[in-house]
Amino acid sequence: RIFRVGGCSLCIQPLTRYYILIIYLVGLMDSLIIAATQESPGINFDKENFKFLIFGKSFPEESRHFFDPIIMWLEDYIKEPNANTSFEVRLEYYNSATSTILLEMLYILKQVLNDGKNLKVVWNYVEMDDDMLDAGKEFEEMIKIPFEYQIIEDY
Repeated sequence: RIFRVGGCSLCIQPLTRYYILIIYLVGLMDSLIIAATQESPGINFDKENFKFLIFGKSFPEESRHFFDPIIMWLEDYIKEPNANTSFEVRLEYYNSATSTILLEMLYILKQVLNDGKNLKVVWNYVEMDDDMLDAGKEFEEMIKIPFEYQIIEDY
């Protein structure tokens, strides 16, 4: 459903048990914010502040349905990316479906480098979580972009 309120369009898309509110302001999508749940990650993509954060746990029942609007937002973003983009991953746990989609997101963001823009990927992990560190290194190897690894105390 799309609702028009003044100069804004509000697109509310029910996704099984998820409700995602995407706000379009005069055709520009400055930010995409989705609250984390017990099963789905929080998303804070803030074009104005050059930061893109995915955090929490990610094993939604219908991963593709959950992530489709996020992928669409990123595809729109790379059409006119910022000079500097910082993509930060702070996931405590994610399933294999999320892993596939995370790789897709990274490949989409990698395209900003083709426009001569800068991309920084920050991979957060708890010091004792070698699996999460290894996962970041695998993604880094696959997409051929250097990651920054940041030790955090807690997710």
